[in-house]
Amino acid sequence: MVHTAGFPRRFSLWAGLALVLGGALAGCAPPESEALQMEPEAPLDSQSQALSYPNGSSRTVVSRRVVSMNASGVYQAAPGFEQFRAAGASDSTLHAIRIAQVEAPSVREAIVFMTAGQKISSSGHSSGVTGQSSNWDASCDGVSCPNVLLDGRSLAMKLNALGWFPPGKTHLSVANDSNFDHLFDSDTKQRIVNGFVHWLEAQVRPETRSIYLAGSSRGGCLVMRIAQALRANTGLDGIEIYVSSFDGVCRNSQGELGTFDTKINNPVRPWGTFYGAWATNLSAQFPRHERLHLYQVVGGQEVAPATGIRAFSAYAGTTPPSTGTHLDWGWYKQTWVKWQHKEIGNPYTDPSTSDQPLVIAETIDAQLTWLDGLL
Repeated sequence: MVHTAGFPRRFSLWAGLALVLGGALAGCAPPESEALQMEPEAPLDSQSQALSYPNGSSRTVVSRRVVSMNASGVYQAAPGFEQFRAAGASDSTLHAIRIAQVEAPSVREAIVFMTAGQKISSSGHSSGVTGQSSNWDASCDGVSCPNVLLDGRSLAMKLNALGWFPPGKTHLSVANDSNFDHLFDSDTKQRIVNGFVHWLEAQVRPETRSIYLAGSSRGGCLVMRIAQALRANTGLDGIEIYVSSFDGVCRNSQGELGTFDTKINNPVRPWGTFYGAWATNLSAQFPRHERLHLYQVVGGQEVAPATGIRAFSAYAGTTPPSTGTHLDWGWYKQTWVKWQHKEIGNPYTDPSTSDQPLVIAETIDAQLTWLDGLL
């Protein structure tokens, strides 16, 4: 693995250690018969520590619509994004999807794709994953959004600066808006997923050895579903797949990502809150674990009051526990945090100033620490 000059992977190990992830609350022990069938858990009081990773450089990019609209109101597939239209979602749905190809070299040893969460109003959506600000879409026209600034503190720009995926040989893209709307019907969502999957598969080259996906909120659910399809593609068996999800939200009433109407309580939730996540048997969703690495940081705050919209949680054993624990199954890791949904998605703007260092350590830098240990 290539690394940035002057910045070794395990930099300042003693000086750079941040606060320990999670809390010290422990979940109830399962019955012995159930424990025998369970995947391993990670104790809540022995979380891995997050290093403090340096910021990257901010970048200005052009975010293109995958289906554009000309002055006459006619839709057409954007060059290089034809896979989206071929997957069958409506042009009006696809017109809202905007992707910036930050780095697109001809030689591609790695594919890196990150996506923001769902935009829930007429304004843009800020993201600590992609680095976009809340007004990123102010300059958009029917074809593209020029001059989109990606913050150097973001996961995308930090990872780009670290050089863990080969500089000059890594295709890096961010979806500023994936339009993966929580309220869309299952068929529309599947067509959107198929569009992303087929587009990413088209970026793969014979020399590609790794794919890294990251997303927050609805984007977290999207990258998990993309990973399902990529890992099911036997033609990609030689490629390592890494996925970072930040409070990924899937719709339980549709069984999205296997979620159903059982809530697993957050073991480190703030007093007086009802943070928790919809249960999913994630092992059944990913029957092929080879060269697969998933990590979900989950808080489980209800995204909007009385909507039932909240993150997912994997569970071990035959039935979900009432209260969760941190999980580490080798191919899947999950840590619970006490932060609000919006704080997990953008730790640089939403938490209080005093909380920001810890939120960053338990979200962005925790994911980087995990990835660093695998590469």
